[in-house]
Amino acid sequence: MKKIRLLYLLLTVAAMFSCTAKNEVSDAPAAEMLEEARTLMEKKEFSAARDTILSMRQRYPQALDVRRAAILTLDSVELLAARDSVVAYEQTLQAERERFQQMQPRVDGHTNDAYYEQQRLVMAMDQRYDELCAKVKFFLRKMDIDKQAK
Repeated sequence: MKKIRLLYLLLTVAAMFSCTAKNEVSDAPAAEMLEEARTLMEKKEFSAARDTILSMRQRYPQALDVRRAAILTLDSVELLAARDSVVAYEQTLQAERERFQQMQPRVDGHTNDAYYEQQRLVMAMDQRYDELCAKVKFFLRKMDIDKQAK
């Protein structure tokens, strides 16, 4: 009876170690993919970094610690991409605003259709710019919440 209990105990311990070893094996490639995503992020290859993280999450669903770290990395990718979009869009918006400022609402007593068309364009671009800024603020708040949850 004691031998059976001892055998059962040894089998239980062996099963626990085999599960742990299996998770460690799956964590290593997942961690490599996360590092690859971080490298891509530093190179400003945001789409490739995002795809690498999403692929890692699909391939290694059991690598929970790496997946948790990947959440912050993915948020960072999204934040940096949004910031780059804001900067690029802001330059275009500024150029369109300057063009609008140089136009006159009336030319020789007639309505200047180009002026009003430019006005509509600038207003639409202002709205899009506000949306992009809101996206940046969203990811900043999300990262703060994720860091606090960690």
